[in-house]
Amino acid sequence: MSFSFVHAADLHLDSPFTGITSESPAIASSLYSATFSAYTSLIDLCIEKQVQFLLIAGDIYDGADRSLRSQLRFRDGLQRLADNNIQAFVVHGNHDPFKEHSRSIDWPEGVHVFSYNKVKSIPFMIDNSPVALISGISHENRHITTNLARKFTSLDANLFQIGLLHCNVGKDTAHEAYAPCELQDLIKTDLDYWALGHVHERKILHKDPYVVYPGNTQGRNIREQDERGCYLIQVDDNNRITRIDFHELDDIRWFGGSLTINGLDTLDQLENAVFGCIEDFSKKAGSRPLICRISLTGQGPLFKELSREHALPELLEHLRDSYETKTPFVWVQDLIFDCRPEIDLKKRSKDKDFLGQVLRISQELSDTEEGRTRLAEEGLKELFKNRRAAKYLQDMTDDEISQMRKAAELLCFEMLEGDL
Repeated sequence: MSFSFVHAADLHLDSPFTGITSESPAIASSLYSATFSAYTSLIDLCIEKQVQFLLIAGDIYDGADRSLRSQLRFRDGLQRLADNNIQAFVVHGNHDPFKEHSRSIDWPEGVHVFSYNKVKSIPFMIDNSPVALISGISHENRHITTNLARKFTSLDANLFQIGLLHCNVGKDTAHEAYAPCELQDLIKTDLDYWALGHVHERKILHKDPYVVYPGNTQGRNIREQDERGCYLIQVDDNNRITRIDFHELDDIRWFGGSLTINGLDTLDQLENAVFGCIEDFSKKAGSRPLICRISLTGQGPLFKELSREHALPELLEHLRDSYETKTPFVWVQDLIFDCRPEIDLKKRSKDKDFLGQVLRISQELSDTEEGRTRLAEEGLKELFKNRRAAKYLQDMTDDEISQMRKAAELLCFEMLEGDL
């Protein structure tokens, strides 16, 4: 018998969206509601498409100390599904481990929450006949390093068999290696569909069987750009997947882009170019609000003007004021200054004077992973000793460290050779 289901993961209800609250309480309020809006859209989609069940592959909440608001909103969404005869199958992940989830919520009929003790398999029935078998296991606590995929096995080849798991497949270093496994561990179980969670980028790792990450339902920072949502899967009478479609759910979208100052002679030209970049983001976001970050790159006569101490903050404030009344809102989160003066520092590094030596050392540190690690660990060691500075440095990305290095190069040039 044919049926359809939705696969979602990483709802992160009540995500705090740190970093914007102090700059714009209004934007922060919209962000605070974004994960809930995406969840509402998920429930709406299930009802609109009249699917038979919903799979949620972990990290429903953003943390083990989930708020009462998030628990009740999650329950209310599942109740809407139950009212429309749609079941839900749920596992917990590393952000919301099973042992720490609330026991004070009574789940609606047709909601199945998998425990952590062992893999449990639950048949899905249509007209009292089983058509699918959903097997799942939750994370017991936040730091699971066990390969949970090896606990799964095929039980009934006559049914469409689904594995529901929050895990890290392969060597994806962008995510913590919780419940780590290899792709082959999943494939050899002979299940028909692996509904995974944990990785926030949507990926179809394999077909026949399908091994799928739907990504998170709402981007939470500038590193989580582009559309976010879930997959809708249709299965025919012969247990074959006939369609797998991605559906957007995100309420607010993040964008990042770069803009060169090459060929720009005046601030008016730069302003128009930045406005054009933001308008491109707006077209891609459609009816959604957007948050963006723009990197200014290249070389040109505007370098000196933009290098002034307050130039970038003033330009950023101007851009925010320009879009303050736009609906849906546009928030320029940051302007990154990655421009160069109209000099060739790489060529200058070949000179055999003191400045040339400084530039060579800087560039050598950036050319290899070992050098970048040394720069982070040794070059910033004194800053890390400062308690107030260390608080801001501990989460620095490689890109941010690279920006500091480039700024240091320019400062050395200016101090040793005069005005840029």
